Amino acid sequence: MAFFLWFHVATDKVYEYVNSFPLEISQFPERLILAEEIPDHIDVKIQGKGKELLKLLLTEEKTLQIDAQEFTRGETNCTLKFEQIPIPEGLELRVVDILPSENLKIWLDYYMEKELKVQPNVKIIPAEGSELVGELHYNPTEVMISGPRMWVKGLKGILTQEKVIENARAPISEQIELVLPEGYNLGLSTQRINFSQNVEKTTERRISKLAVELINISQRREYLLQPDSIDVIISGAQSTLGEINPDEIRVTADCAKAKRKEKIKLPLQVKLPTKVNLKGVEPDSVELYVE
Repeated sequence: MAFFLWFHVATDKVYEYVNSFPLEISQFPERLILAEEIPDHIDVKIQGKGKELLKLLLTEEKTLQIDAQEFTRGETNCTLKFEQIPIPEGLELRVVDILPSENLKIWLDYYMEKELKVQPNVKIIPAEGSELVGELHYNPTEVMISGPRMWVKGLKGILTQEKVIENARAPISEQIELVLPEGYNLGLSTQRINFSQNVEKTTERRISKLAVELINISQRREYLLQPDSIDVIISGAQSTLGEINPDEIRVTADCAKAKRKEKIKLPLQVKLPTKVNLKGVEPDSVELYVE
């Protein structure tokens, strides 16, 4: 009895209470959207008896609606009025202040869509004895971004998250998230892309009897070369080595310092396709005699 008496007396007193109301902007003009962040909630100082304030806490939360149909592109200074605060009907409560201010700045801009080229930020490091084959493939290569023109207009591309894959030994196929550019109220047609990279074991291949080409020779002299062909050992991915044509390999010996009636030992230069590496040349030099 004493408790209920105390509770009745306590809740019959007048108090001030700060309540948060969700904020929602609606009825945007055609082609305009929010371009800057606004608060999710508005804090309102309310005065009333304790009983009424308790009822407020127990009732369903109501949203403060702002009608933006008369707003224009750019910044609008919206002044919130006490009568806009959605106090539930039947409660004897009074709004005494809006915190921190009744002035709310709302920035609108034109809605814009733009296609951006994806820029993968992926680094793959093959394990020892393996190597990357071909280029990194990713899909989609372009995505659509949408949002306020002030944020979208100047964008040139869109990055993925940074990812480093070490000790790769087998083909890789994964997904990676896109990094949303700086700005507000932006959206992407997809949040992630697929990427793949072929990785193969490094092997060796011997290509025999490649002709040695003499350079810097005189047409008035006769050159005797021993041997006139050599073997080349190259390394690379198995699929790459199988595609190499011997005609793509050029073996040369420079005769610029060769003198008539002299035998000279010449080192060999081997030019390979960019896809493979030179492991060895047998023999690594040739003997030249000039008549």
